[in-house]
Amino acid sequence: MAGILDSLETGESCQLEIPGLAYPLSLPLVWLLGEEHDTRIASLNLIGKIGWNQDLGRLIAQRIRKTLPDLEGICFITAVEKALQLSQVVASELGVTDMAIAYNRLKPHMETSRRPVIQVGTDSVTSGIKFLALYERDINLLVNRATRGVIILDDVVTTGGTISGLVDLLDQMAQLKVLRRPIPVHGIFCVAEEGKRSRVLPAPVYSLARLPDPVLRRPGTIKGRSLQESLWPKP
Repeated sequence: MAGILDSLETGESCQLEIPGLAYPLSLPLVWLLGEEHDTRIASLNLIGKIGWNQDLGRLIAQRIRKTLPDLEGICFITAVEKALQLSQVVASELGVTDMAIAYNRLKPHMETSRRPVIQVGTDSVTSGIKFLALYERDINLLVNRATRGVIILDDVVTTGGTISGLVDLLDQMAQLKVLRRPIPVHGIFCVAEEGKRSRVLPAPVYSLARLPDPVLRRPGTIKGRSLQESLWPKP
């Protein structure tokens, strides 16, 4: 399986060894463009990689069982879209039938004109500036299931921007529902950590591996444009 996946992307790559995984993950080295400098990173993209998600999800589920054996009153939460397949495998391995999802945009089925929705802005190294939103279904799930707190599931933790956005959502939800206290985070479980974290996170990060540090930098490619214009260019 790993050999077939190696041939699907051109260019340089690196091999990520993960304890407990019988094969290395072949990760393409890609450029993230910036104003001050461009940075080349190892890209761990799990979307569409069914085998990887299944194998990595089992390993994360094992870590959760070892770290938090009692999941009574604890709800899982993740952000779409890159970690969604992985999180579903983790939940299935642990017998969890429902988890909370933070969406990256408002969708018609949320019926925001008549149903509650909470939305915050955050940033991610690979996704840039983005929004995270909880709507009625996920708000009520957290209120009813997260009586002891939550576990956050993610693919890669870098600066902690996505995690901070999820915590902001939880805090706003606690205010909306007039909860007596904020919902605690018992752990952040991910495939890999990367780079230097720029935020203090509310709970320990449990990762299977660490991605290699950026291998090369060059002068920035994005010149004379604001960050917003680079993310959403004018037609």
